[in-house]
Amino acid sequence: MASWSILPTTADVGFLAEADNIVELFKISSLALQSIRYGFTPGSAISWGEGEQISFSISRSDREDRDLVSWLEEVNWLSESGSSILRIIDVSISDDQILSEAVKFEIDEFEPVIEIKAVTHHELEIGAQESEDGSIIGLWARVILDV
Repeated sequence: MASWSILPTTADVGFLAEADNIVELFKISSLALQSIRYGFTPGSAISWGEGEQISFSISRSDREDRDLVSWLEEVNWLSESGSSILRIIDVSISDDQILSEAVKFEIDEFEPVIEIKAVTHHELEIGAQESEDGSIIGLWARVILDV
């Protein structure tokens, strides 16, 4: 069910990510951020090829939305500094940290179409998707990127 779409904003770029759970929400948000950088549209097939396995972590805060921003900032820095794209393999969330496993792919044939300066807290929100009977069926996140 994980998906993402572009959100209309006045000056920056935003996206709406949807997933079954918080781990998948982090993964699809990473894909959205990096796809926006390279001009890929939602649903674009990305040819992954060979890559280098990496791990990274961030310290947890007391709020999932702030954790998502901090984590996406790390993804943005890692991919931008290496002219690469990260395919997130796993995200482990504990009480004090978020540990991620990824494969880093060099992107030689693509140039970034947009520079993402920051992942912002502006209009940031994580919410629950509910079924008609009120049960939780997934999560969504609205994220605005400073470009």
